[in-house]
Amino acid sequence: MTKTKNNRLLLGSGLLLALTSSLCCIVPILAIVGGTSGAVSVFSWAAPLRPYLLGVTALILGVAFYQAYKPRKTDECGCEEKKSFMQSKAVLWTIAALSLLLSAFPYYSTFFQPQLPQRQAIVGSSSSSRQATLHIRGMSCEACEGHVNHALLQTPGVEEAKTFYAKGITIVKFDSTQTSIRQLAAKVEAETGYKVIQ
Repeated sequence: MTKTKNNRLLLGSGLLLALTSSLCCIVPILAIVGGTSGAVSVFSWAAPLRPYLLGVTALILGVAFYQAYKPRKTDECGCEEKKSFMQSKAVLWTIAALSLLLSAFPYYSTFFQPQLPQRQAIVGSSSSSRQATLHIRGMSCEACEGHVNHALLQTPGVEEAKTFYAKGITIVKFDSTQTSIRQLAAKVEAETGYKVIQ
């Protein structure tokens, strides 16, 4: 019974750690879809811990694979111990595949983000067209870029938004008669939960 509990604990821990390591990237997608964008910053604490969480996930799954594939003990009659369903290799491979999908989420998360078309500047309003760079703290992956772009492109007057999470910046082109840098910063903070530094 204790082996079954230990196996469940290992598999559950591996899956939970993989999910936790990707929370910073999964939550922005869910927030855009669900319309609760302000909740994103709650999980931003997971971003700096991601490499460590992924390492512990790999370690736990490695121990689980070792236990599943190590030679089994036989009893006096020469019979091998019967393993429960939770100790089966099929369950282990399923949990490992789910953990891998969760861990790799930042690399394919852009497929789940709604695509907003880049707005074209109106020809006659070039004198009111401005470009600004917003410095944003809290972004950690491509999903964060999409979340910021989505918030800005929904703002009236924004013509184009390009976000670079690695640099922590967003370059935004906007019509200064319809919106201001201060309003854009407020929109990013309200919709994404990230902090705009000016």
